[in-house]
Amino acid sequence: MKFIKIGKLVNTHGLDGLLLMQVTTESPEVLEEMQYMMLSKEGKVKASLEVEYMKDYKGMLLVGFKGVEDIDSALKYKGMDVVLPEEMLPELDDEIYWHELEGCTVLDTDGNTVGTLIDYMEAGAAEVFRIQGDGETYLISNNKDHVTEINVKEKKLVINREGLISENV
Repeated sequence: MKFIKIGKLVNTHGLDGLLLMQVTTESPEVLEEMQYMMLSKEGKVKASLEVEYMKDYKGMLLVGFKGVEDIDSALKYKGMDVVLPEEMLPELDDEIYWHELEGCTVLDTDGNTVGTLIDYMEAGAAEVFRIQGDGETYLISNNKDHVTEINVKEKKLVINREGLISENV
């Protein structure tokens, strides 16, 4: 079974065992009816906890779990990823989930290999893709002038080299 990261428990909040969750999914509606959260560390599921409390809090979620009643018991979950089985993600119409792109081969418009897509970052109105090349990491804005093709089935991204910037600048 493949698990997809939908959030991260980034910190504790207060002394009563609450945790702050950074939501990393483009489909936050999957959290609305969630009764249990699966938590993973280093790609392995470590816990499944019953959700007692969930509320928006300063751009994140404040989450309380059954049996996690003080800061000491909450600390052991700090830094864990919140994951969901892939088949539980809602279908998207004209959008793509990040996990479908991660690891794509990145080619330039001439068909030369640039590297592998390793990460993305939100940068205001646009996303910026991180590409690992031979000994160097590059950045490129995800817009129609820089990214000319996204092919999920072939796990391939075609870019215009003019938009490529070295991350080491």
